[in-house]
Amino acid sequence: MLRLRAMERGLNPKEAYDTLGKDPVLKDSVRNALVSEQGRLCAYCMCRIPRADVDTSAHISPIVLEHIVPRNPVDGRDVGQGLDYNNLVAVCHGNRGPRGTRTINDLTCDARRGNTELRKVNPCVESTLSTIEYKADGSIQSSDSDVLFDLEATLNLNYSSLIRERKSALQAVIDEMEMLLFDEALLKEYAESHLKVFLEETEEKTPFVGILVWYLRGFVR
Repeated sequence: MLRLRAMERGLNPKEAYDTLGKDPVLKDSVRNALVSEQGRLCAYCMCRIPRADVDTSAHISPIVLEHIVPRNPVDGRDVGQGLDYNNLVAVCHGNRGPRGTRTINDLTCDARRGNTELRKVNPCVESTLSTIEYKADGSIQSSDSDVLFDLEATLNLNYSSLIRERKSALQAVIDEMEMLLFDEALLKEYAESHLKVFLEETEEKTPFVGILVWYLRGFVR
């Protein structure tokens, strides 16, 4: 979509991004397509987008177009990644707030990441996410040190509010399953059926579904 427009106008990558990136109709079209493809979840933290707690009065975008490979990487390479639809994801506002109300430690997702390249995590490549696990307290983990660095240091996905939200989502499932603890067969049936539902969601996925899938898989192995 973006690259085709650039080719039609004979623009180089920088010219194309500067010109087409300011086209509100085109940007909205790309943003809406990504949000739909992602089941209305942030590609990084998996919250619902747009979040209800965005302070739009502070001119904060509720949904951000994020480049997986930075548009302006430290090494300066530019192979048109700014216009590559496959290099774009939709993310939340990253806990941005009015000027002076946030520190770097309060930011998450793209707001925290800035122009830092991810070492290994790519939300569009399932194999890069295979080592991700969770804890019952809602924290996100990985046995791969590079993946863990991406999750914690670069994206700040163990920020306190995200941990609480993941734990809350998980607790709702745990509460339902506790009523079945007396029957192992029913417990496994519940886990299998709900896991199937979560894995097959497309149009509107369950917020923080990652921790739910992780938990339920523990009952069907």
